[in-house]
Amino acid sequence: MPADTEIEPVAAMEEAEGLDPKTQDKLAQLAPGSFCHHRSWGVGKIVSKDDALRSLTIDFRSKKGHPMEFGYAAQSLKSLGNDHLEAQILQNPSAVREMATKQPGEVMKLAIQSLGREATTTRLEEAFVPHLYKPEEWKKFWEAAKRAMKKDPKFVLPAKRIEPLQYLESAPATKASGLEDLREAVGAKRVMEALEKLQKSHTATELKGMAEEAFKLIDASAQKIPKSQISQVAELALARAEFSVSAGLPPEPGPVLRGILPTDPNRLALVIEALPAGKQPRFADLMSDQLGERWTELHLALLPKASGRLMDAITQRFKKATRLAELEGALDRLLRERLTHPDLIVWLCRNRAGELTKLAGPALFMTALAVLEKEQLSDSSRGSRLRDLLLEDKELIRDLLAPSSPEEVRDVTRASLSSTAFEELDKRSLIGALVKLYPEVSPMVAGENKTTVVEAPIVSWESLEKRKQELEEIVSKKIPANSKEIAVARSYGDLKENHEFKAAKEMQAVLMRRKAELEAMIVAAQGTDFSGVKGEEVAIGTVVEYEHLEGGAKHTITILGAWDSDPERGILSYQTAVAQALVQKKPGEHAELPSEKGPKTKVIIRSIRAYRS
Repeated sequence: MPADTEIEPVAAMEEAEGLDPKTQDKLAQLAPGSFCHHRSWGVGKIVSKDDALRSLTIDFRSKKGHPMEFGYAAQSLKSLGNDHLEAQILQNPSAVREMATKQPGEVMKLAIQSLGREATTTRLEEAFVPHLYKPEEWKKFWEAAKRAMKKDPKFVLPAKRIEPLQYLESAPATKASGLEDLREAVGAKRVMEALEKLQKSHTATELKGMAEEAFKLIDASAQKIPKSQISQVAELALARAEFSVSAGLPPEPGPVLRGILPTDPNRLALVIEALPAGKQPRFADLMSDQLGERWTELHLALLPKASGRLMDAITQRFKKATRLAELEGALDRLLRERLTHPDLIVWLCRNRAGELTKLAGPALFMTALAVLEKEQLSDSSRGSRLRDLLLEDKELIRDLLAPSSPEEVRDVTRASLSSTAFEELDKRSLIGALVKLYPEVSPMVAGENKTTVVEAPIVSWESLEKRKQELEEIVSKKIPANSKEIAVARSYGDLKENHEFKAAKEMQAVLMRRKAELEAMIVAAQGTDFSGVKGEEVAIGTVVEYEHLEGGAKHTITILGAWDSDPERGILSYQTAVAQALVQKKPGEHAELPSEKGPKTKVIIRSIRAYRS
């Protein structure tokens, strides 16, 4: 990091006051001039840091000058050192490309050291294309890189694109027999690593000869695993089945592991959910083969929390069995009952033109809003991918609302206007996209549609100022204080049972909703000082004296703006039923005033004068 951009640790702690220690540590690494990586936007450079607004400004490749609040930045950004591969590509792509051409092995070593466990073939391609190579150029480079790595025994190339490449500190020592590592392995993780090495270094015939002993060692390891760690048994069962395939045998988990794993599809679904994302589809397929006709129960039980990878596998399974209608019906129920999570919504949106296109409608959009609001009460960052998708996919809203009726479009607009899932600027962007597609909803947004929103209210300057002061207090005091409460509550841990955290997040939703309401009210309001009123008839800004026809009781009221009601002082808003019954009446004319109890009261107007004379 350049010396002129370094931040003293103590200063950084003070600037991040109110955030938990873990977040403070992350922010300390995100100093101006440093580099970072965002899951959706890729690599970026921290341009500036605004302590007053508590935000960073970041130049991503596709989003220059993007502001990001401290807490969200610490949660969603990964700090990259200046020597990180992607930081170097961003700074000096020509130098990295030259190195890749002359020394592909060295570039791959840098890539693996930079990305660590993320250094899969897929992730490497994402880092290089299109920032360093065009897609067709990448294939040529990748072949050269593989040749260079195969010559160096320190490189370990995986069999699958989703598994990471490795670079060892020293070349591995060879052993006379292939089963030594498996015999010496202690614990499920070591057993799986030994099985993987065997499959890379031996032929199918050799593996078949080892299979009997290997299966016994796997079974023995599985029997030592505590019941509370049943997901490890599942991983072993998957490793055993894949070893079997490599040995030319049927993909079986074996009787011992089948006896340990649950047979009930719903319980088995819980085991699958605990597995790493990459293994979930493979293990689900393996167990489906073991369950026979009950495989549909397993896959339907997986739907509420299914990842994108798992949804791909589930869809293909139902398609192969020509039972897509059954899957579609189950997903439709989940959406309408809001019994799902952001990852599934993201998958459905991205696959809206695929096998389940019937689900791509307004109900999916409404569910997305509801799920995002629910995610605000959790400590999960899963909602960020869905939020980004709704805001950045320019075709998504059009595609989801294409089959909608006018009433459904209005429902979506109302839901978007009242949603607390977005910051105000993001919400305006979303609403703007809706208005562009459906101009007929613009009166709802502008407050001009009298069937849904009362026309712009007339208010006194004093009451308008009070609303502005309330908004200022929420923005400058209550929201920051609430953010501190959330940070403190988060530090207590165990968020599922953390009532303080849930209460603070609920208050955050209330404050954000009130903030949005006040902003809309202030923008729509028409201020006045009630001058220029003649007093010839009852109107806004008049003082009215009237007399009851029965009993002769006299009353005087002042009719002012929408936010000026003070019944104890005889001041009524012009929007009240009593004021509306008197408006446009002249002295000597009769009126019927509504009453909370009993029939209307008949009165006669005795005098009218201007409030501001």
